[in-house]
Amino acid sequence: MSWAEDLAPADLAVAEYFDNTPLRLQPRAGGVSVNHKTADDPDRVAFDFLGTIDLEPPADRMPRHLPADQGVKNGTVSYDAVMTALTVAWPYQPKRGDLVIETAAGGVTWRIEASEKDGSARPAWYLVRNK
Repeated sequence: MSWAEDLAPADLAVAEYFDNTPLRLQPRAGGVSVNHKTADDPDRVAFDFLGTIDLEPPADRMPRHLPADQGVKNGTVSYDAVMTALTVAWPYQPKRGDLVIETAAGGVTWRIEASEKDGSARPAWYLVRNK
């Protein structure tokens, strides 16, 4: 049995246990130029899925860039949440800037800022609350 064959049932078991939050991935695309706002991506269709969102992941796991404020020394800006989900049936992988909407939580919206892939079918995406 290969590593991939052994890992697939484990990914499915984790998804069945943890992924119980109804979510929607809303792909976004940049404007015609940097002066235009982002909008829904017409080339990628939004889709619903079940996933897991954990609030306030530790900053040392995947720290963001240093703050723009030069007065802050050795500071780290952390993410608001981390999302994981089983992606084997997804039509595409999300990109930085795409939105994740908690459909059952009154429409709380998150923006994907970074991703972390570990070789499983359950990557992690680091999120900030979209205002």
